[in-house]
Amino acid sequence: MKKLYDRIFETELLKKLKSIPFFDKVLSYEILSYLFFGVMTTLVNFVVFYTSDKVLGNKTITDFNFFGSTFKITFEDISTFIAWIFAVLFAYITNKLWVFESKSTKFSVVIKEISSFFGARIISFLVFESAGFMLLRNILISSQIFGSEDICKWIAKIASAVIVVIFNYVMSKLVIFRKRKSKEVSGDEL
Repeated sequence: MKKLYDRIFETELLKKLKSIPFFDKVLSYEILSYLFFGVMTTLVNFVVFYTSDKVLGNKTITDFNFFGSTFKITFEDISTFIAWIFAVLFAYITNKLWVFESKSTKFSVVIKEISSFFGARIISFLVFESAGFMLLRNILISSQIFGSEDICKWIAKIASAVIVVIFNYVMSKLVIFRKRKSKEVSGDEL
């Protein structure tokens, strides 16, 4: 991936663009590869969600009242969870190998990365992808702005995906795959 990035950015136009402040950060290998694999992860999420949604259907599992409004939990919510599992597995592998290029095979570092990665993804799933999706979907359906529950479902899915990508990048960059001291990275191999 890095070699492809280098070849693309050796063109004169892109070299000049990268020399402009702000663009040098936005066009960095890390940001562009994160966005590329973020889009691919979102695609995995959407394809698995679509497939699972078609198989399970849109039946309501239960209704509950929340601040005077009735909300429903459906098989769409189960489909969201299944899609999340596949997307997180894909994201971990691509983030470790290509985005943040974490080369450590030291057992303690790998365990720390995996647990931090999945922990951050659980938080983003619970807060943004699950609760945020259900809340936004129900608000959109209740408002009757779009008229179709399917349109509301996909607007909520896309909005939550954008928030998830931003949150996950910040967590990966600052916590999970942060650059470690060489002493911490080298050592016992798996």
